[in-house]
Amino acid sequence: MKKYFLVITLAITSVCISLAQSVIGKWKLDDGTAIVEVYQEGDNFNGRIVWLEEPNDPDGTPAKDNNNPDEKLRTRQLIGLNMLSGLKHKGGNEYGNGSIYDPGNGKTYNCSMKVEGNTLKVRGSLDKRGILGRTMDWFRVK
Repeated sequence: MKKYFLVITLAITSVCISLAQSVIGKWKLDDGTAIVEVYQEGDNFNGRIVWLEEPNDPDGTPAKDNNNPDEKLRTRQLIGLNMLSGLKHKGGNEYGNGSIYDPGNGKTYNCSMKVEGNTLKVRGSLDKRGILGRTMDWFRVK
């Protein structure tokens, strides 16, 4: 009986830890300029911009993807824009093999993420192995 109680306790603890380490939710960028909502779609984890510190362009209209290299996409609004796409759960609190779009410069990078409590370590890199890049800390919004 004690053996089964231990197994059940460990299973419940494991589920609670994985829920606490979930990547799903809203995250504020380290510079405070935006909030990104990470969501799951099938096996992929994606993220869309849901809040901007400066939601409007200088002309007063909603901020647009002005730096996109594709001229046809420069009219799309930043709020609602998917900037994270295709991340896969790699086990534990790690996600990888996805991409991150930086609307500030119009470039797309390889992306991996790691949840550490209420901090999401987001790594954007030029190479798939993540060697040439930088890591940003995003903070969970409650």
